[in-house]
Amino acid sequence: MTISLVPLAPADRQRLLDVDMAAFFFDPTAHPSDVVTSHFDWTRTFGATRDGSDELVGVYTSYDMAVTAPGPLGALTRVPMAGLSWVSVHPDHRRRGVLREMITHHFARLHEQGAALSGLHSAEVPIYGRFGYGICSVELELELERGAVFTAPSLDDAAGRVTTRFVAADSDDAARMVQDLHLRCAETTLGAVIRPELMARPHFVDLPLTRAGREPWQVLLANVDGQPVGYAVFSREAKWKDFKAKGTVDVRELAAADPATLLALARRLVDFDLTASVTINGRGTDDPLVWWAGGPRALGVKAFDSLWLRLIDVGAALTARGYSSACNVVLDVVDPTCPWNQRAWRLTVDEDGVATCRPTADNADLRLPVQALGAAFLGSRSLASQADQGLVTELTAGSVRLLSRAMSSDREPVGAIEF
Repeated sequence: MTISLVPLAPADRQRLLDVDMAAFFFDPTAHPSDVVTSHFDWTRTFGATRDGSDELVGVYTSYDMAVTAPGPLGALTRVPMAGLSWVSVHPDHRRRGVLREMITHHFARLHEQGAALSGLHSAEVPIYGRFGYGICSVELELELERGAVFTAPSLDDAAGRVTTRFVAADSDDAARMVQDLHLRCAETTLGAVIRPELMARPHFVDLPLTRAGREPWQVLLANVDGQPVGYAVFSREAKWKDFKAKGTVDVRELAAADPATLLALARRLVDFDLTASVTINGRGTDDPLVWWAGGPRALGVKAFDSLWLRLIDVGAALTARGYSSACNVVLDVVDPTCPWNQRAWRLTVDEDGVATCRPTADNADLRLPVQALGAAFLGSRSLASQADQGLVTELTAGSVRLLSRAMSSDREPVGAIEF
């Protein structure tokens, strides 16, 4: 069997959706093809065919994104990232190497372009680790009751200066305001994935058949002295039981330029009339909302894997981020999927937290799979903890601790936005 990857164009959108619909079995009437693919960059969209046929047996696309990573000495920096998405294999062609060929094609193209990172959300957890991706952020889903109390006395005065109002999300003005705030807030938020302009407007198009009884998405805008400082994207659903209002609020994005704005937005979200509960998605594991509300037992908390990262070029990726302390170590990277990475690399970090990472012939200080570097890239899943899990092998005493401390961060990354 021969699998070939072919470029797709707007004329192929229905063929692409046919494969995706067969794999994910969604309601086609709820997802108009021209709407759900309107944010595609078709130069990054490909289909898989078999044995010379023009029938598509698999599809994928990627987005030109970036992720906010640790910078030098506690600062933050933006690192370009290809956001892999819409990865689908038709059920008739599973277990025949289609997915592997698509992923290999994706990696090879990025390598040719000099890209450092690929990232994704995984529909099924067991799949992507074997291709070198590692879970680098965990997101929390918070369940709160209406009227939940957020206690932060030192922020009360500043939060009181924040004004809020909400507008329908499906408008050019709302999309523009959200994108501007999204870009601004992402600069100061570890782990934030930056949405490209191409996705900004389609992200908020109202699709009535997907609401399942909910209102259209709304945007809660926060301002201080007339200047925008944060937003929440939410939707409410009316529910009644025994003639009592039991409505719900679903918050899919929440971003703030500072803690006081976050506090003001949260207090407004738990205070809508005719509602009884609020779900806030995409929060980090050290999120202030958890502690302002009284801790994990004071509210419902569910944890999920969020962003998976894959180092396409070890040297470029480890040079692009910053470090919290100096170090000089040689890494023996195991990466059979991307053979250009499978070698020894010397990572040198100066006193300012700035690094260079280059191939070397020197003896290695530690051996690790490329997945371990992806998992540690945002400073969350330390190499020391991964060594305890048997994923990292120390060859020179003290090298794991040295590198683990250098890659650490004072904050946990947030959950990545949907893509």
